[in-house]
Amino acid sequence: MARREGGDHNERPARSADRLLLDSSDPLSRILDLAEDAIISVCHEQRIVLFNQGAERLFGYGAVEIRGQSLDTLLPSRFIDAHRAHIKEFAHSAQTARRMGERQEIFARRKNGEEFPAEASISKFRGDDGWIFTVILRDISERKKGEEAVRASLREKETLLKEIHHRVKNNLQVVSSLLGLQSRAIGDEMTRKMFQESQNRVHSMALLHERLYQSRNLSEIGCAEYIAQLAAHLFRSFGVSSSRIRLVMNVEKQHMTMDTAVPCGLILNELVSNALKYAFPDGRDGEVRILLEDASDSRTRLAVGDNGVGLPQDVNIWNTRTLGLRLVRTLAAQLGAGIEVITNRGTEIRLVFPQPEKVS
Repeated sequence: MARREGGDHNERPARSADRLLLDSSDPLSRILDLAEDAIISVCHEQRIVLFNQGAERLFGYGAVEIRGQSLDTLLPSRFIDAHRAHIKEFAHSAQTARRMGERQEIFARRKNGEEFPAEASISKFRGDDGWIFTVILRDISERKKGEEAVRASLREKETLLKEIHHRVKNNLQVVSSLLGLQSRAIGDEMTRKMFQESQNRVHSMALLHERLYQSRNLSEIGCAEYIAQLAAHLFRSFGVSSSRIRLVMNVEKQHMTMDTAVPCGLILNELVSNALKYAFPDGRDGEVRILLEDASDSRTRLAVGDNGVGLPQDVNIWNTRTLGLRLVRTLAAQLGAGIEVITNRGTEIRLVFPQPEKVS
């Protein structure tokens, strides 16, 4: 199928490779020249024996002037040793073709000295005097520029989102502080507690935005850190000593989306607050337990329990008119969660809800 070109034998050191050279009348030569990509073949001595028109356009060399030259001519000097080692390893491997650049980016060099990024694949077959290697190579400079533009745009959007979370957190903290100032001016104990509870709810949301502002991932919340901070704030808010009421956390789930974290944070705020307010009257000791884990069938389990005095006989979580438990029911419905109440040696409230699908 291939014909040897005439000429001085000294121009091309590998005689079997000479037979790969195609003249313009060969049908295979026309087919290769139709390719947009550069197609370059070298003999076992790394001398160029095939250089199609795509390679001429890409590198700026004519086929006649580059044939017989070392492949090093087309490589930046800093990549020559690594490329030789790659060719040697490929020659001894069982593979007959592979992608190049899996370990590091590939760069090539034009006739004018300009370097450009490339993607390439290499194949081999054995000739009379050794292996013949063929590289199909494409300039990806424009793709790289596009990718960098996208990365720059994403960095700008991430900076903007971080600033938004920071400002939302600051605004919520202002609201929380105003509620705190207002509560101190109220003489009625019941009303003051209502303001304190509202302040804690606002704080639970502000804490989420603070976590997102500090996070590298702007779409997910680190569950363990957030829950620990929220619980610590509630213990301080109610003046509860951790030496009297112990906090036991079992947080196996690592991350949660913002859409799930907001209702979960508010639910945790209500349930932990109720445990601290009602489960341990008269200065009793005890523990509050928080569980968050991945359940079966792509579901999440959230539970808050205590070993306190338990729910009063006249309290029914399903029809109580207190704002906190009504809020728990509403948020559970928003999550699509079922609620289970266990009153054995204290109180435990469990919620199981489906995990939202991740946007790919």
